[in-house]
Amino acid sequence: MSVVSRTEVEARSYELDPYGHVNNAVFVSWLEHGRSVYLRERGMTWQSLPEEFGVRVVVVHQAISYRLEIRQDDRLEVRSRIESFGNTSFPFHQMIVCPDGTVAAEGKVVMVSVTLDGKPVPVPPALRDRLSN
Repeated sequence: MSVVSRTEVEARSYELDPYGHVNNAVFVSWLEHGRSVYLRERGMTWQSLPEEFGVRVVVVHQAISYRLEIRQDDRLEVRSRIESFGNTSFPFHQMIVCPDGTVAAEGKVVMVSVTLDGKPVPVPPALRDRLSN
């Protein structure tokens, strides 16, 4: 299991649905942002992976449990970590957490290492090592 990456997000007015709370699709964007921060903290970006490791890493599955309504101006923390590694894939476990520690949403996003033409390939050992820290 990797070290948890943490980043703050704030619910903005244009992210609200007709009921006045954050639209469910925004949670997906926040989780994606959390994974990008995770990479940056390890000296990488999604765009640097092909050049540095010869692979792309893509989402193949995501499941999110929504537990709490989020309203405009609420400040939250996105927490991201990698649970484990398979041969070609690895799951991110992610949470969106309120300042009081209440979990607003929790997700599992499975990523797969693919060649530049989209075929699954084992996660390169050097990439696995960088992601594990």
